Amino acid sequence: MGKKSITPVELLINRLGYSDSSNLIYFFKKISTNISPHINDIIKKIKPYAYYIVDGKPFILFFEALPKISFEQLSKLVWNSQIPIVFLCAANNIRIYNGYSIDSSKLLIQLEEMDINSCNEESPFSYWNITSPEFWKNHFKKYSHKKLNDTLLENITYITRMLKDQYKIGFATNFVLRLIFIRYLIDRGVDLGYRNFNGDIEKSQKQLLKLVTNKKALYLLFSHLKEKFHGNLFDLGNELDDPKLTDEVLVLVAKFLSGTLEMSNGQYSLFPLYDFSIISVELISSIYEIMLGKQKQNEYKAFYTPNYLVDFILQQKIFPHLSKRKRAVVMDPSCGSGIFLVSIYRRMIEENLGDDLYSDNDKMLINILKNNIYGIDYSEEAIDVAIFSLYLTALDYKDPKTLVRFDLPDLREKNLFESDFFNEEKLNKLLKIDFDFIIGNPPWGKVTNGLHMQYCEEHGHRQRQQNFEICRSFVFRVKDFSNENTQCCLILHSKILYTQKKPSKEFRKYMLENTVIEKVIEMSSVREVIFENAKGPAVIVMFKYQDKDCIKNKMTYVSLKPNIFFKLFNVVVIEKNDVKHIEQNFLMQHDWAWKTVVFGFSGDMDIILSLKRKYKTIKKYLSEQTPKLSVNVGVKYADGEIDAKHLLGLKLIQSKHAINHFSVDISTKNKFMKAKIDRARPPKIFDPPHCVINKWEDRSNFSIFSSYSEVKVVFTDSVYLIKGEFSQKDLLLNLVGLFNSDFFTYLNLMLGSSTGIEREQCFKEEIIQFPCAYNAVISNIVASIQVEKEEFHLETSSRNQNEIKLNKIIFDMFNLSENEFIDYALKVQIPQLKDSFDIYRKVDADDLRAYCKCFDDHFSYVYGRSRKYIEIIFYPNVASRFTIFELKIIDTKPKEKIKFSDSNDKAILTKFMVNKHNDLFYRIDNVIYTDKSSFFIIKPNHYKNWHRAIARIDLNDVIDQIF
Repeated sequence: MGKKSITPVELLINRLGYSDSSNLIYFFKKISTNISPHINDIIKKIKPYAYYIVDGKPFILFFEALPKISFEQLSKLVWNSQIPIVFLCAANNIRIYNGYSIDSSKLLIQLEEMDINSCNEESPFSYWNITSPEFWKNHFKKYSHKKLNDTLLENITYITRMLKDQYKIGFATNFVLRLIFIRYLIDRGVDLGYRNFNGDIEKSQKQLLKLVTNKKALYLLFSHLKEKFHGNLFDLGNELDDPKLTDEVLVLVAKFLSGTLEMSNGQYSLFPLYDFSIISVELISSIYEIMLGKQKQNEYKAFYTPNYLVDFILQQKIFPHLSKRKRAVVMDPSCGSGIFLVSIYRRMIEENLGDDLYSDNDKMLINILKNNIYGIDYSEEAIDVAIFSLYLTALDYKDPKTLVRFDLPDLREKNLFESDFFNEEKLNKLLKIDFDFIIGNPPWGKVTNGLHMQYCEEHGHRQRQQNFEICRSFVFRVKDFSNENTQCCLILHSKILYTQKKPSKEFRKYMLENTVIEKVIEMSSVREVIFENAKGPAVIVMFKYQDKDCIKNKMTYVSLKPNIFFKLFNVVVIEKNDVKHIEQNFLMQHDWAWKTVVFGFSGDMDIILSLKRKYKTIKKYLSEQTPKLSVNVGVKYADGEIDAKHLLGLKLIQSKHAINHFSVDISTKNKFMKAKIDRARPPKIFDPPHCVINKWEDRSNFSIFSSYSEVKVVFTDSVYLIKGEFSQKDLLLNLVGLFNSDFFTYLNLMLGSSTGIEREQCFKEEIIQFPCAYNAVISNIVASIQVEKEEFHLETSSRNQNEIKLNKIIFDMFNLSENEFIDYALKVQIPQLKDSFDIYRKVDADDLRAYCKCFDDHFSYVYGRSRKYIEIIFYPNVASRFTIFELKIIDTKPKEKIKFSDSNDKAILTKFMVNKHNDLFYRIDNVIYTDKSSFFIIKPNHYKNWHRAIARIDLNDVIDQIF
């Protein structure tokens, strides 16, 4: 018999490089054990030829031609599944689609079209390209269309708010939840045991549209479902008699469900396109979380937690625990719509189910819910949605063909409590429960009402409170429900870890002395893409309350950085150098290190420690001058009770852009016109000369704006003024040079509590703690720069030769010239925070020579004593994706110590199992391989990975692995 010919889709998979990956699953061969039963069920409905998974979820679908279903049907299935990439292979023609979005014809949007004969590993969406930031940069706009969650949010928000705001229906949220619940049952093919709701999906959907316009008939269906499923969702009260629920309202709802209702944006509801047998409960729950957050955020300071972030957090501790023990008792003290609780409940069910998709054991489903899941929220609506979400989750694991009835448990005030978390009397019953985990996203910000401040007063935490920040109070309160084994995990406002006010320092001291902090995951750098309704910086803190030896603990500190995979696909990327380890005792002794660890390495800690030992602070230096120089803040120019007549008529500088690098714009025509203001200043502080500092940093690179000024004007409180005498002009010019320097930009990143965290600004109390030194040459150069800026109107963003010279002198003065860690902060860390793709440029020969110098120095010294030699070989562009560094120990002196190979053969990668690491592009690690006489380091060939600062870290890793 002849050899079986390879199919076009199989040829495509081979040519694009996916065939060697363990993450490629063939639908006809097996069910993947690496993904959840729910996702396996989705895959069964879609029936691709093969699919590629990332982080336990399908990322790419491969299809042959579609003989059984239409492209319209496929589009609906894939769109509801939200799988990013779809390959459709027909003979020699390959079409690639965006699985996230549909066009106006309700079809998937095409991205590329190719001939199969031209496909290879460098083709679009190949195995090697999908992990490349450069590739996705070019396709970013193609993925900017609305996703399903955006349209579902718009649709549900629109109808719910119409019912609430226009028709004044107080139970609008519950009413819409019930309709979604019914559509969920219909879409799953459940026989409701009611007129014409017999398990036929299409007929049942049509029957719902007919029924919804008849109030009495609709509520008879609600009553039937209450009897069938029990629980709290169909507690109807006196809704049937509510005169606001008119025929007009029901017709509106019917139009919404049928997709004929035009919304405020001019588009029609897409409700008929949604398939609630595919859409996850977590997504529905998160939609309501967003709605509730927008409505309640001003009152409760509550912000929703995105789905992917919930999953990421639970993977840290709870899911591994459940893999071993199957169950855990969990409380969310600010549960919102229950998104954490739903995910945890789902995982508990699946751990107890094994490989089964459905459960015949109703008692198991109910007992897990009743005995393991607890939540508290201030909002009654949030509790309603949480109950709904948990009910749907339970029913997800019932076979729709056998789902005749199910006794959903009563959860209200038994498991889910509408309460202020600080209501000690109402929540007293929960103190008797041994919680394994307390997890949640408590409200942030200033909350002056409620009980939390009273709680802090009564329990001795008042000195640790600042600005009525409620999330601090949650940290204190969870102790009441904890034992020494209870793992707490809270999403908090990041600045409580960095702000230099005394209450914040006391808060951190309390945490270090009373808790074992297991892990901190800092998310400030990616704050813009995490929370829809809040731009505030967030940090995940995982800790246990313990009575002793807490400060001996070494915590893991993870600092997430901006990444294109995060933006496009909500894939949390953690690179090797984002993970650090630091002792609580070190933080206790050096409170400033809380901020340094966000962006710095051990080398940066050493730099800061050395500077603090060797140099006086600016504050101390100024106090030792004769006369002393004062540091002041400008006026708060708002109506108040403080006399300001002494400032009337002076020029008033209000623009936040008036102070730039080495220049002050005093061209304003504004005059000081208020006789009384909120906060005035003594008249003498505005008498020149000054070193003036802009509170707001240069957003392009976090540098500080500062200038020397001899003009008497009034500055507002966005300006700091160091006031001296004309005899101290050189000293003031020296300070201007320091503030504008790259060195102070580095210090600002490492020590400034706001820099890279939130609303980038520098604070007077912090910058005057920076190290100070004087050099007359600096003063002369700054004077020249200021003359150039003033006389020739040079662009302040450009850097002239004098500024370059100034930076070099300042680094030399502090003995930090060419320091690799400072260079990395300035050339990699800051550009990365600014989403610069320059750090992803391909590494060049000069970069690699600089990288290997520390390896050369170390191993030449070590092996030189035994008369051995080293040889370094670089393979700079393997598979157009990786660079490989090889260091050999040899017996004879090489002609060239450093060699470059032009080999692009990816076969070399097989030796190092790089395929395995490429599959895990949500966690990018180095591959280090050693044998008897050599070792290898393999990393993506981006400049940021091969910087000489990273070489220091890599060298330590190699030494640890070898010895």
